[in-house]
Amino acid sequence: MAVLKMLGVGHSESLAHWNNNAMIEVANRRLLIDAGYTIKFALRDRGLTLADVHAIFITHVHADHCFGLERLAYECRFKYGFKPTLYLPPGVYEELWDQTLKGVLGQVGEGPAELADYFDVVLLDDKPFQFGGVNIEFFQNQHTPTKPSYGLMINERLLFSGDTRAIPEVLNRYTPEVILHDATLADWNPVHASLQELCENYPENIRRRMYLMSYEDEYEQQRERVEQDFAGFATQGQEFEL
Repeated sequence: MAVLKMLGVGHSESLAHWNNNAMIEVANRRLLIDAGYTIKFALRDRGLTLADVHAIFITHVHADHCFGLERLAYECRFKYGFKPTLYLPPGVYEELWDQTLKGVLGQVGEGPAELADYFDVVLLDDKPFQFGGVNIEFFQNQHTPTKPSYGLMINERLLFSGDTRAIPEVLNRYTPEVILHDATLADWNPVHASLQELCENYPENIRRRMYLMSYEDEYEQQRERVEQDFAGFATQGQEFEL
């Protein structure tokens, strides 16, 4: 059986939860959906280490989604002696290596290094890919303007929005049984979907299948409203069958 596990559900500023990262587990193989700076803690809570990670998909280049790659790179190469597979959708490689990781990974004791020295890098085009028989489609969402940023449709069953504003045009293309959707509980954040925006853009029949993720620490203040208008808050460690 394949499952998606929420390793963390927190907004980037959260202290109560780990970064909003997830993991697909199938046949004892594991694909991370993002690897933020709290990834080692999140894996530890599931009884895992970086050595238990076989692959990573990066939705976009923000610290809470990709800074854990530095630890994965160094520890898998020098401590565990293997290369995880790194799946990168269009446009992400340039931001990830040239503008983000090269400064910390580009030079090691042996000399200059490239991203491919640490990972088996797979540059995706616009076609779906598979991991352990799990079919994964990806789509551009609506996060920071002009920034490559993606959500996932997994096994035609579960939609993982990634960091995004409301994307009704995407949800209209699919019929997911379960939706994991980015949400901010603040009214000032311009690149995440507020509760009001979600209610205005999605009808009730969609919202009742929607679990909110990437939320701030003040979530208890909004629990009653969220449980009334949505399926609820996604929780750290929660599992969804794929």
